[in-house]
Amino acid sequence: MAEMLSLRRDLGPLQVYATIIGTLIGAGIFVVTGKMGELAGPAVPLVYILLAPVILTTALAYAIFMSTPMGEYPGGAYLHISRTFKNLYIGYIMMWFKWIAYIGASGVLAVSFADYLKFFYPGLNTVATAAGVLILFYIINLVGVRIYGWVETIMFLIMMIAILVLVVPGLFTINLDYYHPLLPFGWSGVFKAMAPIFFAYAGFEAIAQLGGETKEPEKVLPRIFILGVLASAIIYFFMSFVAFGNMPYTELAKSEMAMADVASRYLPFGAAGIVAIGGLMAFTCSINSSLLVPSRILYAFARDYVTPHFMVKLNERFRTPHVNLTITTVVALALILTNSLWVMLNIALQAIFILYFFHSLAMVALPFVNKDLWNAARVKLPVPLVVIFGLFSMAFMVYFTAGMIASVINLFVVWFIVGTALYVYAVWKGKKEGVDYNEIVNKWALE
Repeated sequence: MAEMLSLRRDLGPLQVYATIIGTLIGAGIFVVTGKMGELAGPAVPLVYILLAPVILTTALAYAIFMSTPMGEYPGGAYLHISRTFKNLYIGYIMMWFKWIAYIGASGVLAVSFADYLKFFYPGLNTVATAAGVLILFYIINLVGVRIYGWVETIMFLIMMIAILVLVVPGLFTINLDYYHPLLPFGWSGVFKAMAPIFFAYAGFEAIAQLGGETKEPEKVLPRIFILGVLASAIIYFFMSFVAFGNMPYTELAKSEMAMADVASRYLPFGAAGIVAIGGLMAFTCSINSSLLVPSRILYAFARDYVTPHFMVKLNERFRTPHVNLTITTVVALALILTNSLWVMLNIALQAIFILYFFHSLAMVALPFVNKDLWNAARVKLPVPLVVIFGLFSMAFMVYFTAGMIASVINLFVVWFIVGTALYVYAVWKGKKEGVDYNEIVNKWALE
């Protein structure tokens, strides 16, 4: 195989923290939380608490796998699943669904950014603004991961300032009457809200794709991953607690700019504007990483010859996967312009649950089916605990999927067929060119 350019390791801990927390916060609290009032009423903060064990047990699998030599490379759950079970197709098809999930999310976040910007410019054209912001972050991602990292960090810090402006004063203005009754739709409403609120944590994969561009990734990424998820969960709770304590859930559920509207209840316009800017930064943080991640997924596929190998190309100057960035951005723009985003987002939600199920299954299986890889992990718990935590996470993924899969099964099957056809073609072509897939699947990393 010919010598190839490699990704640059230009990201330090601060940029990685900015990526995981910025991605999680942007994908969740500013989009999902207010809307969930129509399902769970003011019990939404309780849902975040109940989800915490599910989040942490699901996150554990990533921490374990990223502490192995696989943490040195992009690929994330694709590498983790395929190398655990020594089957490229299983890992590929799971991440094929996650690839479109990220593209759908980037489009939805771009549209949400445009809606939040109407806080300042009410007459803004949503589609044109969403397309413009995607193109802007395409350029930022294209010109190097160092630029990506510092842009992400600056936006993250602005977002955190805005969250403090929202939360700290808001804790002193909470009206507990808004929490009575706590369960207007009963416990069934709480359970219905759990799956879409779990979507707020859908940015897990972002940090796993930074392995090829982070300094000392095996050491740094697992720690940042767990701490970042914990920090995000705490932020989610306090922001939702303040939101539902300062605004009736019936109004929050209808708001397109929930956190900005909450802030306007107890902050002067200038301060409420800061919160709106924080919301914008939350979206842009997520958009930035949502373009980076799918391009690295395609890069990992192409390195293993399970998609056309031209997708492995890096820009000679910037060392970024420019072909994959272009494909990702064009698809996201097409979804926005054809108003197809919400169809893709429904597929995305199912894709996330299925991927996390198989990823947790890989964690459970790892000590038994690939002991060498298990022994190479720096982060480990006693095997019985790994099994218990993995099965706990898997049970919730089945629960979340069972309630929603019927509504998107036809689209899911179509996307499955498309992904499988691409895989079959790439492997057929690879074998003709002499690629040894047995050798690839037994490697822990891409090189």
